[in-house]
Amino acid sequence: MQRIFAADIGGTNARFALFSEYEGNLTLKLAVWAKSAELTTAEDMLQAMQQLLQTPFAAGDRLAVALAGPTRGLQGRLTNGGLRVDLSGAGQRYGLSGCLLVNDFAAQAFATLTSSGTAARRLRGVPPLPADACTATRAVLGAGTGLGAASLIRCGGPDGRWMAVPSEAGHAAFPFVGAEEQAYQAFLRRELGHEYPTVENVLCGEGLSLLHYYLSGQFFYPPAVGAEALACESPTLHWYARFIGRFCRQWALSTLCRGGLWIAGGIIAKNPLCVTHQGFAHELELAVGASDLVAGVPIYLVADANSGLWGAARAAVEYGCGQTNPA
Repeated sequence: MQRIFAADIGGTNARFALFSEYEGNLTLKLAVWAKSAELTTAEDMLQAMQQLLQTPFAAGDRLAVALAGPTRGLQGRLTNGGLRVDLSGAGQRYGLSGCLLVNDFAAQAFATLTSSGTAARRLRGVPPLPADACTATRAVLGAGTGLGAASLIRCGGPDGRWMAVPSEAGHAAFPFVGAEEQAYQAFLRRELGHEYPTVENVLCGEGLSLLHYYLSGQFFYPPAVGAEALACESPTLHWYARFIGRFCRQWALSTLCRGGLWIAGGIIAKNPLCVTHQGFAHELELAVGASDLVAGVPIYLVADANSGLWGAARAAVEYGCGQTNPA
């Protein structure tokens, strides 16, 4: 029986878990949450993990960390926060059998292979046949404090290894369409102070507040926008559903994720009307010349807030928790 300590560090929340693994099967023993702002160094994170889980590291344990930001080897930084992570000496200091650091949406991609992924709510499309599901590319995306997107590909056929491919799709320019949306784009340029509104500027926390302000004249912080405008029919819901549907369509076309597209992240999970609204479905159907391809992609809504922890632990199983970053 192998113990795996997992962490999923986002811009707002830091999640920690202890798993046991036997013959590739994972069991979640305990999961706890803290605030990411309380963490500034890798040592802060490792100490918080042990204290909150009330379990110290022991010789032979594995460590897997998912971080909402760019990672390289065992080093990375939190995009929306002050945390800097360097796990280079952690294995030796604590007697761990291996350490792994991955981007948080690379972990979300691996989570599709776990019970967290299979428990996700299917929104549309037909799941691939089991034989195809073993090799078909999968994709994930999610909007919260920031926006993440990644894909998961099978290397070497059915018996090969899964490899997560992270991205910085949230920093790409958002595609506005028509005069009405272009007027909003001009508003965003003025409010943001730059000429390049990105996907993250539109779909994530600050963007959600600006969208509601533009449409209603009322400014609310993102959680209040969800409660006030995304939980019922409103112009904000209609526009946001259209925007998230457009990004889902673009990401499905970019990744050719015939194995499925999983939507995670705090905003959609807390406000599922965004992906059941007719505006979302309509945008998915606007794939000129490739509508059959998009229609064939099953789309899922991840309900498990600990899915990143499952994904980090699954990545540790897949890669043996070696000292290099697989993504």
